[in-house]
Parts: sequence; structure tokens; C-alpha cells
Amino acid sequence: MFFQIPLIIVFSLVCFANSLVSNFLPAIGRDLIYPSDIPRAALPTYSNQIDALQFSKAMSYEVPGEVFNITFSKYYLNNIVALSTSNTFGALSHYNSLISLYNNVNNISLVCLNNTIGYINTITKYTNFDASKFDKISTSINNLKSSIDSIKQSATSLASSMNSTKNSLSPNTPNTATVQVVKDNYELAIKSVILISNRLNLIKDELSSILSIMPTCKEELEIYVDSLTTDEDYMGNMNSYMKLIFKYANTLYSRSLLFTRLKELF
Repeated sequence: MFFQIPLIIVFSLVCFANSLVSNFLPAIGRDLIYPSDIPRAALPTYSNQIDALQFSKAMSYEVPGEVFNITFSKYYLNNIVALSTSNTFGALSHYNSLISLYNNVNNISLVCLNNTIGYINTITKYTNFDASKFDKISTSINNLKSSIDSIKQSATSLASSMNSTKNSLSPNTPNTATVQVVKDNYELAIKSVILISNRLNLIKDELSSILSIMPTCKEELEIYVDSLTTDEDYMGNMNSYMKLIFKYANTLYSRSLLFTRLKELF
């Protein structure tokens, strides 16, 4: 019994020493560093013309009207603030809340993209046989989703608060025309915040898609470590999962890009 434990360890070391497994090399020829690396690394994962068209569609994801409403939301509220020297229409606190919301949205979007880069760089290391790495990625993604939910809640609260302020306005103070201008700007600002909340849902969806693959990747690695599959099958299956992860990451990138530039607008 004394000699069996070392023999098992030696056998395991020999087994992996003779392994033909190599790491996945992204199309850019190195690990991902910047968010902009994601779409370039993802491009070769689209294997036919239909997929390529879908990729092209993903890259042109932005709807001009939505971009306009989101980027001009600050000015809608600023218009209301400018109509009174004494905050008659209650927009000043909403304006400050909007700036805070957009800072949070900007920050979480950057964290999502940078973390996704880390996930990809970790998963592509097929020669790292520590299965716990997938659990760590899953925990990280769940934490991101919780943070997004918190920001979504603040967006919902802001939209509700602006709507309450709008509905409480006196119809004739200072005059009907001015009140209508204020209400119109509130409506546009509310629409913008709702768009932000909806887009956060889409980002969560892509994170959830990446998350859903982690148990499968972990199982694949554990089967290989237990010598229940070949080098070729392990790498082939992991390559298939990587293609899916790149596609989800690319959509995540396209849906996050505008958010990562919000601070430039304020």
C-alpha cells in the first residue's frame, strides 16, 4: 500500500506529460487584452455565410432612435432645469440621479467586458486542468448579474419618480405652453431611462448564455482528467464551446459598447 500512492501519482504525471492537448489560440494571435479584441477574435467562429450575416447584423445592433434618446437624455432634463431658476418643475434631483445612473451603467459595462476578456483567456487555457476555474467564472458572472439588477432597479425608480413629478405638475403654472414643454421633455427622459433598463436586460441575457456553458466545460475537463476521453475529443468539444462563448461575448460587446462611452457624453 505504501508504494501504490506514488505509483498512481507518477502514472498521472506521465499521462499528462504525454498529452497532446494545447491551448486555444484566438484569431488575434494572443490573449485578449482590450474589449475591441472581442469582435476580432470572434469573427472566425462564424463558419458560413448565414452566420457571417448574423455577425454583421450584431455589429450594426444600434438603433439610431435609441441611441439618440439615450445620449440626449441629459439634455431633456437640462431643458427642464433651465426653464426655472428655483427648480419649479422638480428636475434638478432627477438630473443628478440620471448622471449617477449613467456613471453606474458605464462602469458595469466596462466591468462586464473586461471580466469577459478574463473568462475567455482562462477558458482557452486547455492545459490548465483545475476544474474550479469554471466555478469561479460562474460566481463572477452571477455577481455581475446581481450588480446589473441593482442598477436596473435604480433606473426603474428614476423613471417612476420622473413620471410622478410630471403628473403632479400644475397645468397652468407658469402657463400651459411651458408646462407642456416640461412634460414633453420628461416623457423623452423617461423613455431614455426605460431603454437603458431594457438594454441591461439584453446584457444580462448574454452573460447568462456564457454562464450556462460553464457546467458543461467543467464536466468536459473532469471527464478528461479522469482519462475517460481522448485528447482529440477533449479539445474538439472545448473548441465547440469556445465558438459559442465567442458568439455570446461578441453580442455582449455590441450591446455594451454605447454604455462604455456614456461618460464621454457627460
